[in-house]
Amino acid sequence: MGAAVAAAYKASGHCVVTDLAGRSEMSVRRATERGIEVADDLKSLVRDADIIFSIVPPDRALSVSERIVKRAGKVQDKPLFVEANAIAPQRIRQVSRICRKAGLPLLDGGIVGGPPTEGTRPRLYLSGDSTGDLAPLDGQAFEHKVLGVEIGQASMLKMFYAGLTKGLNALLVNQLLAAKKAGLFDAYVEELACSQAELLQHAERVVPRMPADSARCEPEMREIAATLADLDLPAGFHRAAERIMARLATSQFAHETRETVDPSRTLRGTLHNL
Repeated sequence: MGAAVAAAYKASGHCVVTDLAGRSEMSVRRATERGIEVADDLKSLVRDADIIFSIVPPDRALSVSERIVKRAGKVQDKPLFVEANAIAPQRIRQVSRICRKAGLPLLDGGIVGGPPTEGTRPRLYLSGDSTGDLAPLDGQAFEHKVLGVEIGQASMLKMFYAGLTKGLNALLVNQLLAAKKAGLFDAYVEELACSQAELLQHAERVVPRMPADSARCEPEMREIAATLADLDLPAGFHRAAERIMARLATSQFAHETRETVDPSRTLRGTLHNL
């Protein structure tokens, strides 16, 4: 997502710079292949940027925010910080508190959809009192959807959306695994093909690709569970979904990336090796 967003903004004529310290070889390659500039360090990036987007795995979001805020404290002309990670509202409010102390303007962002391509733009839900400052970028990498001025609303909507989509994917994996363990896989799939054809087609399409994203989805399920618990709603399903994602993240396919997923692997072939 980060590399594709950077490429979209670069194509719109912006100077796009990233910090690659501590990032994987794959992240470095994605940035260099797209011609994204690399900052000498995070301090210089924060000093020179007009807008900073944080798009990282959920379990790294808070530490990245803290590093950015620390370096922004000594900058006179502070950038706009867009926290666009899949984190619970409680987490973004924590980020808001440290940003406020440092005088760093913050926007709460929630991305819905896949990485931007030449013909498609995901939605970026936004909340906070600086949404107008980001308006000139609307349509370049994201289609903006402003929810209001309250920090936490954009993150909450992202949690609801991912709780349904990725939660459904986790449920499909669990039920199909159960049928396989019970020796009823063929009969179960046959019934799904008869009465739930669209759901089966969805499983056939997404399950073989899930191990490539499961390491990111595992902490995201925790964030969703925390969101629901804070609303005094049952959170057990997404805690279980976290365990399913953890199982995928330790499978023999966990080394794959979105670029290297075996397109010939079937639903059955994926489940057989979990």
